[in-house]
Amino acid sequence: MLVSLSEILRDANLRHYAVGAFNCLSLENVMGAMEAAEALRSPIILQLAEVQFPESPMELMAPLYLEAARRASVPVCVHLDHGQSLETCVRAIRLGFTSVMFDGAALPFDENVAVTSQVARIARAAGVSVEVELGKVGDSGVDTADVFTDVDESVRFVRATGIDALAIAIGNLHGHYVHTPRLNIRRLIEIHEANRLPLVLHGGSGTSEEDFKACIHNGICKINVATAIQRGIMKRIGERLSQKPDEQYIPLKQVMIDASREVVEEHIRLFESDGKAN
Repeated sequence: MLVSLSEILRDANLRHYAVGAFNCLSLENVMGAMEAAEALRSPIILQLAEVQFPESPMELMAPLYLEAARRASVPVCVHLDHGQSLETCVRAIRLGFTSVMFDGAALPFDENVAVTSQVARIARAAGVSVEVELGKVGDSGVDTADVFTDVDESVRFVRATGIDALAIAIGNLHGHYVHTPRLNIRRLIEIHEANRLPLVLHGGSGTSEEDFKACIHNGICKINVATAIQRGIMKRIGERLSQKPDEQYIPLKQVMIDASREVVEEHIRLFESDGKAN
């Protein structure tokens, strides 16, 4: 069933678990992810980031996501990840996405508030949820200690924009981790206590189980996973081709579906969303 991000995160926030948001770049990703969600009776978020449009154009992926969501017996949100402009967010809303993220984290605070407020007004009129990022989630190997989300800024931002979910920077990184990050759980707790709205963790691939558990028990309701799926698929394809160098295309498609399902199942259990589908 197709639902908004707010609907999915409301229960997660109430019952203290997180819903996995999986960047799916192909039919095989979507099929594997949905098999996992159905098997484990978990809500799920299918998402696509603007930087992934060259490989997976949003106009082509949207019908795939939406049809998968409508056919599902579990709640499914279709989400724009890291939309880089108001125009991209509007495109996603028109295509039927039930949630959009405007990423204005690199903008000055007041400009971020202004553009986010525009996105929120348009989205609200369409019944679409809005996520934003405050602070700056870095890239692998980069020190992010000086760009943690500021607690007071987060309060002012949430009150000024009326957003539905806030992605925060607490030492998490995008991409493949060279070293396991050390997350600032104390900062997470402070932000959660100050705002009491669903919080989002980006850069989920590579975080330790201990930190994941601390996050989902202290306000993180959505966790993004992209790199882990890509690496899982590449690993399984490499193994298959080493055993069968002349393997045909159709069996390799099934390898991709199976690899996607396995990675998503692993994260659903880790995030404690299994069995939570209404």
